[in-house]
Amino acid sequence: MQVEAVLARAESATELGIRYRLGKGGMNPGSPTPAAGGFCDCSGFVAWCFSMSRKSNENFYKHFNGGWMDTTAIWTDVGNSVGIFSELTGPKAGAIVVYPDANGKQGHIGIMVNENKVVHCSGGNDKRHGNAILITGPDVFLARKDVRFGWLNGLN
Repeated sequence: MQVEAVLARAESATELGIRYRLGKGGMNPGSPTPAAGGFCDCSGFVAWCFSMSRKSNENFYKHFNGGWMDTTAIWTDVGNSVGIFSELTGPKAGAIVVYPDANGKQGHIGIMVNENKVVHCSGGNDKRHGNAILITGPDVFLARKDVRFGWLNGLN
């Protein structure tokens, strides 16, 4: 898979009026949008952008949490390079940016469009703009000390 194809797929889902709902979307990589019934969450969106289902058969994910690609599993994979992602030292186009669930709050994940922009699906985007999937600055991620940047193995 090429970075340009991932970014084009991600950008094609912006401004469609997709609403945020935790645990939704990203199950059918062949779907024209990441939404399930008009709803999606951040990890479902990212899985769809990479043409994967958020339910993985990859060994690390199967052992970590039954195969689910959620923010904490992906964050753990990135930090240990034990699954399908490797850790990067900083942002670049096509990289994921992720932080885990912590203190009773959900984690979050997006895809870097460039060093200053990220495309992501969030409840905040949904509440403020009526679209859960938008391209924004990376501030929500960079404000976190536990943020990690990752690269999908095999992405060119």
